[in-house]
Amino acid sequence: MHTKLRCAVAGLAAGAVTGVLGSGGGLVLIPLLCLLCKEEDQNLFPYSLGIMLPICICSLLMQHRLSSPPGGEMLPLLLGGAIGGGISALLGRHVPLAWLHRFFGCILLWSGLRCLFS
Repeated sequence: MHTKLRCAVAGLAAGAVTGVLGSGGGLVLIPLLCLLCKEEDQNLFPYSLGIMLPICICSLLMQHRLSSPPGGEMLPLLLGGAIGGGISALLGRHVPLAWLHRFFGCILLWSGLRCLFS
């Protein structure tokens, strides 16, 4: 399969997961980018963020059409997320790649177990 087509399949899967669940497309996207697109590990997270931003915006707009999100709770979440994302992006460059892989694996495992047993 051509590289551009494989990347389109990865994006489609991430968009589908985000559209159905409201989030989580990045959890699907990173392994698919690694597997299908043969992307370098150091490029996976920036690629994922760049790809997920328009997907999340599209999903947010569609979800907003279907039901209104709680407005008063959104601003603190957005501010906290922006601050946490900025700090972790700066610090993440100094963390060994093996630690990032383990952390990501733990998040995947915790999320999976939570879904199975809740």
